[in-house]
Amino acid sequence: MKALTPAQAITSRMSVRAFTNDVVSKEVILKLLDISARAPSGTNTQPWKAYVVEGNALKELCEKVCAAYDSIALNPELAKEYQPAYDYYPTKWFSPYIDRRRENGWGLYGLLGITKGDKEKMHAQHRKNFQAFGAPVSIFFTIDKELGRGSMLDYGMFLQNMMVAARGGGLRHLPTSCLE
Repeated sequence: MKALTPAQAITSRMSVRAFTNDVVSKEVILKLLDISARAPSGTNTQPWKAYVVEGNALKELCEKVCAAYDSIALNPELAKEYQPAYDYYPTKWFSPYIDRRRENGWGLYGLLGITKGDKEKMHAQHRKNFQAFGAPVSIFFTIDKELGRGSMLDYGMFLQNMMVAARGGGLRHLPTSCLE
């Protein structure tokens, strides 16, 4: 795929739920990280860290995370051991946000032939998140949980740079993770 302009990379961005197993070179990854690090950050703190995982290390990590996910499905009490460092979603949904979320979910599950209440198929689809949707490389981005809200904005700009740079360079998407 040929390189895109920044506007093309942004406007053609999409969610991807499957990847080829084409190798992404170390040079491409380093170039994307170098470009992305040009994101603005308050007093140049650059609060992000990036961890590149591929090959057997990625396979083993995915297997461990999938095993934990499957264990929680069998014993929901285990979820208490895996609490996020911050709330991503609101504790109470309201319009128009819940409407957009539902529309997105119904659209995705409809395309996949998953009907409401089909917990087994939903679990299998959610599990693909923890398998990096088959990507040959994953980059996990983190930020220290002790940093303030402004650092989250800086982190977000870095992630956006990474996604636009990856898309502009011919890659579709790079899975991300959360806080340390």
